[in-house]
Amino acid sequence: MDGGRAFVLVGAGALVCCTGAAALTAIAAGQVSDREGTSSLRQQALSAGRQIAVDFAAYDYRHLQDDFKRVTSESTGAFKSQFASSAAGVQDLIIKAKTVSTAEVASAGVVDAGPGSATVVVAVNRKITNTSVPKGQKDSFGLQIELRRVNGHWLASQVKPL
Repeated sequence: MDGGRAFVLVGAGALVCCTGAAALTAIAAGQVSDREGTSSLRQQALSAGRQIAVDFAAYDYRHLQDDFKRVTSESTGAFKSQFASSAAGVQDLIIKAKTVSTAEVASAGVVDAGPGSATVVVAVNRKITNTSVPKGQKDSFGLQIELRRVNGHWLASQVKPL
């Protein structure tokens, strides 16, 4: 093989290797970007789920309408309608008993998350005071929250006790 032909073959081989390396780099960068995007979605869904769980469990008879409105603003679909109906049904009892419920997240995690939906589980610690239990009663419970992404916001489409 003469020097010119060897040079062309080495150059072509180098070009093939560089092109292959560039393609692999682009694929790897895309996978990293997808993982970062998925991680961000999971974090957003988890944050929304934690807040929804607290808002769902915490209320105060002195500003009950605001508390219920907060939950409905964080909800969508059939769950939103069901919550509004249930809230209206217990409103008088909560006010009459002067009930205050405080809540905090004990633990939370994402079960599944995608671009348009997610499932989050949240463990909540709550303390309820009212005219029957003025010193308060503590309890803990879990919620499974189905979320839908609507106009860039994660909203509860279903909340189930665990």
